[in-house]
Amino acid sequence: MRSPAGGDPPAARIAGFATVASRRHDTPEARVDLRTFSRSRPRFQPPTVRSMRRRYVTEQLDPAAIDPHVRARAIMEGTTRDLSYPPNPEALTVPVYDNHTHLEIADGENPLHYREHLDRASAVGVRGVVQVGTDVLTSRWSAAVAAREPRVLAAVAIHPNEAPALAEAGELDAALAVIDELAAHPRVVAIGETGLDYFRTEPGAGRDAQLAAFEAHIAIAKRHGLALQIHDRDAHDDIVATLLRVGAPERTVFHCFSGDAVLAATLAENGWYASFAGTVTFKNATGLREALEVMPRQLVLVETDAPFLTPHPFRGRPNGPYLMPHTVRAMADYLGTDVSMLCALISSNTEQVYGTWDAQPVVAPGDPWAGPDDVPGDPHDLGGALPENYPGER
Repeated sequence: MRSPAGGDPPAARIAGFATVASRRHDTPEARVDLRTFSRSRPRFQPPTVRSMRRRYVTEQLDPAAIDPHVRARAIMEGTTRDLSYPPNPEALTVPVYDNHTHLEIADGENPLHYREHLDRASAVGVRGVVQVGTDVLTSRWSAAVAAREPRVLAAVAIHPNEAPALAEAGELDAALAVIDELAAHPRVVAIGETGLDYFRTEPGAGRDAQLAAFEAHIAIAKRHGLALQIHDRDAHDDIVATLLRVGAPERTVFHCFSGDAVLAATLAENGWYASFAGTVTFKNATGLREALEVMPRQLVLVETDAPFLTPHPFRGRPNGPYLMPHTVRAMADYLGTDVSMLCALISSNTEQVYGTWDAQPVVAPGDPWAGPDDVPGDPHDLGGALPENYPGER
């Protein structure tokens, strides 16, 4: 096992547009003006040399992307969704970790700066997070933030719903090569989220691309001795079959576990972890709670998958790591156990998977949001040679 280790909202730092967090949950592919998400956003500013450099790197792998270092969750016209952040819950006595979150995605009428997310989380007993990338740029962003922020470790990957378009464009191998490179950074502790998503992908070339990417991610995780975070949507049987056929990494996590007691028993048999999100608190999630009861306690993790899957009683509102106590308390109540004992066990499990958050030092200087041009994910943040025709200073 390799040893892992308040300010203006993102909208006030990024000029122009952010691509929607699409092809992942419930949002259509679109481009969203960040004025939708922040009333305090300043007037549009021309792109800087550095933003031009970032856009150049983006377009080498995804020509449709525009400055995607901060994503924005789509707000549909006529929505009745409450866009305000819920209040802080009562603090946990024994702290836990959020092992899967997306702080790069802006949500709500006043999106929170990633540091405000972390400060709120610290105040209620969430001591650290695993920040998860879903494509090249968000993976770079995640690694860059983890290099600067001691409460953040990173996971990097190409989301299964991104794989078909990259494969069709002939760019999947190049994207996977970047993930392999990022995996070598000391505060990158997992490969994910990767897996199979059959909800929006029909049988055929799209699913073939997802499977190829999934197998490549498994190989990267094993090569670097990292944990694997799995995205599994309507694909339980094929996920399990693939893991058994090619061999799962030593530490394999089913992120946002969505199966039933039968799948939970399979995880238990193979020593794989189930990470439960806010969905376990939903009133109609009887099958998830039955799966929780089946899982050995030493294989249970917890997450937010923020900004999605906000736990009851705030379902539908913007989510953040600071709302983790609602999920943990609901789990403890269902299991009939003391919440502090469950928190201690989950924290221990999390460190078994990813290591401790201080195992590898924070080495990159400064704050990724320190200046208007200093945005996490810039290639200079992580080193490496730039192409000859790269715009801007080298």
